[in-house]
This record gives sequence, structure tokens and C-alpha cells, in this order.
Amino acid sequence: MNKMNKKIFGIGMILAVLTVLTVPAAAVNTIYMVPSDSNCGVGETTDVTIYLDATDSIGGFQVHLKYEDDVIDIVNITSAVEVPATTDWDLWGPVSWRVGADGHHYLFFGGTKWSGMTGSGLVLAKITLKGLSEGTRPLEFLTAGTDPTELSDPTGEILSVTVINGTFTCGAAPETFSKDLVEGWNLVSLPLTPLVDNSTSAVLSSMSGKYDAVYSYNAATKQFEDVMTGTMDPGIGYFVHVTTAGTWTYTGIPYTDMSVPLEPGLNMVGWLNCSKPIGDALSSITGNYWYVARWNATSQKFETYNPVAPNGFNDFADMERGEGYFISMKGAGTLTAPC
Repeated sequence: MNKMNKKIFGIGMILAVLTVLTVPAAAVNTIYMVPSDSNCGVGETTDVTIYLDATDSIGGFQVHLKYEDDVIDIVNITSAVEVPATTDWDLWGPVSWRVGADGHHYLFFGGTKWSGMTGSGLVLAKITLKGLSEGTRPLEFLTAGTDPTELSDPTGEILSVTVINGTFTCGAAPETFSKDLVEGWNLVSLPLTPLVDNSTSAVLSSMSGKYDAVYSYNAATKQFEDVMTGTMDPGIGYFVHVTTAGTWTYTGIPYTDMSVPLEPGLNMVGWLNCSKPIGDALSSITGNYWYVARWNATSQKFETYNPVAPNGFNDFADMERGEGYFISMKGAGTLTAPC
């Protein structure tokens, strides 16, 4: 191949690659819920609307929704025909509730539009959820097995569909916690219980690429344990080694009540979603601990609190949300505390 042909071949390859890169991704039919992450208190109700974004002409749909009745109940469902008018299905229903052999609860319903319809924001139904007990549970569209969630065109041909699942939280509404982390070691804890994913990578996702080590402390073995590929939970302290300063942000349910077993010697613990004077915070172990230590990330050194030291001799006096602590125990005990 001569030089001219090589250049033409090279340009052709570049154009081919650019052509592939500039072809827009094919749009897909999508079923989803709004809000995707709903919540209410125990005994309260909230409404969730199930929508369809249709790129094909839709002649019919069926939705199979799985939920857990220990935390959530679906107490009502209506055909939301009012807006937009095109969601006035020719046939809608019947609605059925059932308990599967797997113990999960299911809601099933469907609709038909003989002339077909397309567009975004098409309303399939409005469901009313009731909170039964505190907790967070998934709301999932069943996509396989008997009567899966699916779409069909006006001739009855099954169409491809993407579903976006959601969650329901009963109890306190989710909050967002933020804390500045400095370069070097930071001793932190979780004042919020992560909504769904408590993996370390998910909890610290806002700091992705800015940390290279995360450790908890095993009081029984008296060893630090690497949790980079593990999980993070409230009530536990974590040393996070930050390579680039940033702001740690995550969302969850307030952690307002704790019961943490403590071993003789050092224990690295977390704290609640509130601040309290140490005397009140540690009243359940009064007389059974030598001292409490926290880590000053700015100076990269420990600060201590001694319960028998005179006023003014301690480095700090309060337990703070988002901070981790070492408690030196005289004997075994259990740290219990509410906010």
C-alpha cells in the first residue's frame, strides 16, 4: 500500500469511528415511578404515579409490581386518566393482589388502547402506599416469570421495555449528610443509615478517586480491618485515608438509637445523628471506661476526654455526628444511647 493509499485508509478509519460515535443511542420504552424513592411515616400514606415513556406505538401494557408487606402496603390503585387525556385507556384492569410462593407480595394490573399511543409521561396508574413499620424496602417491577411487566403494540406484538425500580421508606424522611475531609487520615462514622447500598464505594461515592484506604477496628482481635471492598454501617468508626481533600456527602435515614457491644480495651465506635455532652452520651457505661479519644484531622493527632479530669483539662466535651471515637473500656459493656 503506497503512502497516499495509507493516508486515505487512515482517514477512512477515523471517519468510520466518528460515524459510530455520533450515531445516537436508540430510544427505548421505559416504565418508571415518580417519586422513585418515596417515604412516609408509620400509619401515613403517600401517592406514587407509574409512568410510561413510549417510543413505539403502545396498544397494551401490563405491570407486575413486587413489594414487601412488613414495611409497606399498597392500599389503593386508580387509573390516572385525567392528565394527559391520551392515557384514557379503552380498557384498564382488572387489578389483583397476591402473595407469591416466595412470600413476596405482588400487585398486577394492565390496560389497552386499541388505536395505540406514543409519547412521554403517559400515566399507567396511581398507587397509594401506606407505611406499616420503620424501614426501607424496594419497589420492583417483575420482568420475568408469570405475567411479567411488558408492553405490546396494537397488533399484540410484544415490545422491548426498560423498567426503573424504586424504594419506599417508612419512618423518618431521608436526609443528606455532608462533611469536609482533609488530606490524610480522617476518623468518621455514619450518622445516617444508607438507604439501599451500604457498600464502602457507594457510601463514599462523592469522594470517589480521592481516597485509597478505609479501615475499621476489630476490638476482639485488636486489629484494623480493611473495608475498602466491604461495607460501612452506623455505630462503627472508620479511618479513611484521603489523597485529595473533598466533601463527603451521602443520603440515608437518621441513625437516632444505638446499642453497640464494647470489648475490654479500645473500641472504635460511631455516633448518632445528633450532638450530646459526653457525660450524657456515655451514661450507659459510666464508670466503666478510662477515656475517649477522637482524631483531629487538621493536626493529624488524637485529642482525649478523661471523665475524672478537672474542667478545662479535656480537649473536647461533646460527641458529634459524623465523628468516630475510640473508647477505652475497663471491662465489657454495651453503649446504648438515643438522640
